[in-house]
Amino acid sequence: MSQTKSNIALGIAAAALALSLYNQVFTQSQSRSEPAIAVLQDSAHHVSNTDALSKAQISQSHLDLGAMDKNALIERIEYLEERILDIENRAFSSTPSVDGMEEVILAVLEEKERKDKAQNREDNPVYGFYEDLPKDYDLKLKTDPEFAMKVSQDLRSKVLDESLSPTERLSAMGQLQMNMYILNRTQGEMFDYETVDAVLEISRNSQDEKLKVQALEVVAHTPVVDTRIAKSLQDIIEKEPNKYMKTMAAEGLIGQYYQSGESSPELKQQLASDILDLYNNSNSSEAQLVMQRLISDDELLEQIRRDAGR
Repeated sequence: MSQTKSNIALGIAAAALALSLYNQVFTQSQSRSEPAIAVLQDSAHHVSNTDALSKAQISQSHLDLGAMDKNALIERIEYLEERILDIENRAFSSTPSVDGMEEVILAVLEEKERKDKAQNREDNPVYGFYEDLPKDYDLKLKTDPEFAMKVSQDLRSKVLDESLSPTERLSAMGQLQMNMYILNRTQGEMFDYETVDAVLEISRNSQDEKLKVQALEVVAHTPVVDTRIAKSLQDIIEKEPNKYMKTMAAEGLIGQYYQSGESSPELKQQLASDILDLYNNSNSSEAQLVMQRLISDDELLEQIRRDAGR
């Protein structure tokens, strides 16, 4: 009877040892890479089958303990130890190399950068071209006149090309206007009333509120001074229901007034008079309020009145 108890105890110990060793290896290997985990899981399945077989055999020992002696149990324990050691070695050997991990990380970063650029273009289509400009773009514009002319010609053609999407045309206008600032030019044969008016048309006709606003922002900050631009801005101030667009148009009109003094005193006088009419406009309280907010300085108001001859 004591022999039987001893055999049962050794059988249970074998199963417990197998489970304990397997749990230890599985826990240590969990932090390894996915391929290593897959190997462990596959091998663990075999160990579990082995454990199940061991337990079945232990249960069978109740019926026939005489057929299983201590030596057989010891051999089984040794076999399980070797099996688990083999699993551990396979897990370690399946861990990805450092070079492989670097490649994976770089690929993830590149994909993130690509998605960020796409999102920036969607959020701000007018200036989405920034993402694709070469690092030496500014310097090349300043040092290579042929390059600057070719780029400006291409951009102007895009602005005027009604077959292109409004987003593409606005983006071309944003880059063209940026080029003029880089080259310290206010206007020229590639950057003139025609290009500004094309952008104004986008603002007038687009059904996309974001594009309407961004197109007007481009015009409001244009260095091109023209009576026709000023008239379009006045119409927006008086008729546009969007208060932000009213304010942007008013800022653009005042900008036209400031810049006109350098090129045309007659135009400056006309613009000063138009600004005062809007400032005192009793027919549109909203337009009047916008102008009064922007001309809150008494000294500026007096200057505008002098320039208007009033």
